[in-house]
Amino acid sequence: MLFSCERPYAFYGLLLLVPSIFFTINKFRTVITQSKKIVVSDADFYEDKRIKIIPRILILRTVLRAFSWVLLVFAYAGVSWGTYELPVQKSGSAVSFVFDISYSMTADDAPGGLTRLQAASRYADMLLSRMGDASVSVVLAKGDGVIVVPLTEDTAVVQSLLDTLSPSLMSASGSSLKKGIDAALQSFPASSAQTAHIWVFSDGDETDGQLVSALESCIKRGVSVSLIGFGTEREVEVLAGDGKTKVFTALRSEKLKKAAVQSSKHALNFNSNASVQYIDATESGSALALLRSIAGERNTVTVSYEIRPVKRHTLFLLLALICFVISIAISECDIENYRKRLRRTAAVALVASACLFSSCSNARLEHAKEILTSSWAWHQKNYNSATAGFLRVKEDALHSGDALAVQYAYYNLAATYIMQGEYSVALSCLQELSPDAPQHVQYAACYNRGIVAYRSGDYKMAADCFKSALMIDNSKVEAKENLEIARRWQIAKETRTEDSELLPVVQDDSEVSAIENAIFQHIRENDRRQWKNSEQTEQLTSSVDY
Repeated sequence: MLFSCERPYAFYGLLLLVPSIFFTINKFRTVITQSKKIVVSDADFYEDKRIKIIPRILILRTVLRAFSWVLLVFAYAGVSWGTYELPVQKSGSAVSFVFDISYSMTADDAPGGLTRLQAASRYADMLLSRMGDASVSVVLAKGDGVIVVPLTEDTAVVQSLLDTLSPSLMSASGSSLKKGIDAALQSFPASSAQTAHIWVFSDGDETDGQLVSALESCIKRGVSVSLIGFGTEREVEVLAGDGKTKVFTALRSEKLKKAAVQSSKHALNFNSNASVQYIDATESGSALALLRSIAGERNTVTVSYEIRPVKRHTLFLLLALICFVISIAISECDIENYRKRLRRTAAVALVASACLFSSCSNARLEHAKEILTSSWAWHQKNYNSATAGFLRVKEDALHSGDALAVQYAYYNLAATYIMQGEYSVALSCLQELSPDAPQHVQYAACYNRGIVAYRSGDYKMAADCFKSALMIDNSKVEAKENLEIARRWQIAKETRTEDSELLPVVQDDSEVSAIENAIFQHIRENDRRQWKNSEQTEQLTSSVDY
């Protein structure tokens, strides 16, 4: 598995975490101190438990957001691993000439008393005259790699440059063939349809030892490389770049051959069509071998495979988003409450699993399937179909002795009858539930009894049922709200009962004058109108959502 990074400078963004974390810690200290003061001053504070876990929430949120930032940095840096093959159609040839112009190329051990650089210049000029319509670029390699002639079909420009090749054209010291080859790769357009080749004119006497890695990069891009050696293997004395120091140099043919062999093995691993070869410029037919490698590409269309890295920025962006969303959920949600809900959900799943899979018989599986189908009909408000299904489950479960299925059948029947307004039948089904039924079933049974009692006007019984439901599970908000509503209506009903028991004062009409009768009649009319208005107001406000 090959790792690579497109923009390594992006990792400087990780330094921003240091001041951000320090600022966040100082801010959180203030928040934690204030929260502790609230807990100490008010021991019955509603969110006492949540305030006590604020430090853990803040620390976890900070860690998740810091990790999210790290993932974003990795996404921008272009970190990738793994490769894939990309088929590309090619037509025609493009060749990049890479000239090694280091001071070792000034040794005069080439045939005819020429320097290595002069011999490379004449050799390239001879190739240019026989390359046909192939595009050519020129790269100079020394301590660095520079594209001096972009890819062009005007060979006259290249020929005019060959006579001026000299180490003085670049000020960088040393000899790096890798940088020259990397520059040659950049000279080929990414969308070019031409088959790319790189011809390196050098003695192989490099100083950084990175030639193999550069050749492997060419293999991944599907670019063939030819290493053309100049000079002899006999040590020759030359002057270094300072003009004073004398050094010995020779043609490092074995080094170039070894690099070519290692790169060729790399091409086999990637199943690439590209190749790397070493050619001695003094051998007979060496130029023909180079020309022959591009001769068949002039008028034909070939398919080559380029090895591309698998970019992972999408994965890092997704993980960063997940971490950020989790940090918001942790800081905004009530973890303790959700933890209780999770435990209840796990309990329900455990009961269902026990019902379905623990010493599971065919009858129990059929009961579970029928309950599921009838429950779906209930949610679709098809209560007749749901009732029939639950009744079948009850009869079959009683016959087969499946006590758990019987409990679920009675509970679901009660819920269905409530939705149909059959309150007496629903209560009879709820009374059939066993005290050993699952906790969530017991809670739902008490809750539904409270609903039936409330709809029947028995507010005291409704309040008692909701209270019993809360004793089973005190985390249910709907039961708390309905308990308060039932108590309020119970008090209102008792107050109206006491008012109705007050006896009116009896007047003797014979002893009251006509004026007094008129006054009392007027008072009675006002009282009647006021009582009628109060009744209408009460009726308008009596529809409470339970």
